[in-house]
Amino acid sequence: MISYDMEKRHSRRIPVRLEAFILTGEKTYMGYIENVSESGFEYLVHSSIKAPEDFHYEKTVEIYFQIPSGEAVNMFCTVKWLSKNSSADNPLTIGIKIAEPSTKFKCLIEALDIVSIN
Repeated sequence: MISYDMEKRHSRRIPVRLEAFILTGEKTYMGYIENVSESGFEYLVHSSIKAPEDFHYEKTVEIYFQIPSGEAVNMFCTVKWLSKNSSADNPLTIGIKIAEPSTKFKCLIEALDIVSIN
């Protein structure tokens, strides 16, 4: 897997698992957001990938999910890395950088950060 060195991360990762959808072109992929930070997260793709070009380095995608309060969040993001070895048992993992974090997302990170510290 291609991944960031810890020195490249500007903010702490917070473990979480949120169901989310990535929209790329006219295709939608279901998966889970994991390990969030202020500027990005890991995304595990659980849908079958119809076209490998849907996910490549620097591709812009749209992410849609609900925060625990039930409010919908959608943001544009950039693919920064992806795992090479995906299979039915080991789904594709994508490193996502958020282009412009929404206010709702920032509030979610603050709430998660408080909980993870305590």
